[in-house]
Amino acid sequence: MTTTNFDYDAAWASVSAVAHCMRQLRVVEARSAALGDAPGADEARRRLVDDVVKATREGAAFPEDIGVQAAQAYRDALEAESESIALREAVAGLTYHLGYLRETEAATALEALGKILADFLAEVRDVVPDLKGAMSAEEAVQKGGKAPAAWKSLGDMVGRLRSIRDAQYRTLRPLGDGQRLRQLREAGHFEVAGIQPGQVPADILRAMTSGHYDVPYLIYLANHSDAWVPSSFEELEDEDVVPDDGIPDGPIIDYNPRERTIPEPPAPKPTGAERIPELSY
Repeated sequence: MTTTNFDYDAAWASVSAVAHCMRQLRVVEARSAALGDAPGADEARRRLVDDVVKATREGAAFPEDIGVQAAQAYRDALEAESESIALREAVAGLTYHLGYLRETEAATALEALGKILADFLAEVRDVVPDLKGAMSAEEAVQKGGKAPAAWKSLGDMVGRLRSIRDAQYRTLRPLGDGQRLRQLREAGHFEVAGIQPGQVPADILRAMTSGHYDVPYLIYLANHSDAWVPSSFEELEDEDVVPDDGIPDGPIIDYNPRERTIPEPPAPKPTGAERIPELSY
């Protein structure tokens, strides 16, 4: 069962078509649950006839209007059965359409998620100065003043970063190969645009590529101008490009056709066994 993610829902709520589809889906799901399992029309008619026959065996008179009663039981059940079928079809159809919208409208949701990330990191930056440079809970205690409370606040905010990145992952996943998405995340491209792993401190890189965030990483990300949410799967993939240093990876092979000169064969050498043919006229 998929857990609720507030940031994921908030990003998709900005897409009007998705918001409408989700509202309608909740309505029909609620109606379907309230209706429950209605018996089919044939079954309802059969039950009524069985009850009448049982009552007749026990001494009751067989009803004159058995046809009316059976038909009424059939009609009542047919309406409920038809409603149940319609609601099931509506749930299936809306669910399918919602999946389609989550692919075609993903750019809008990702843009909204990028705004959510930017606003969140701005909140982080407002708290960071109170740390007075502390980079651990112990240092925050030593600094005193607002530093311990600031460290605790940032610790609580780490969970929000996880939520935003989870929403980002869930939005990008239907747009491309899941294994490829994991590779891009583990390479750090998921967190920061233009990332060069060799220029990132080891502890920060571990948090970036594993998703195991902590307060120092949160501070690093808040102070990094290229922290981002990509607008598409293709934009994310474009980050995973090996720079061209001009050095070929292997030997250069020239496949252009070449002209080859075939030498003339040498003239035969005399052996002394040759004779001149005699001609007769």
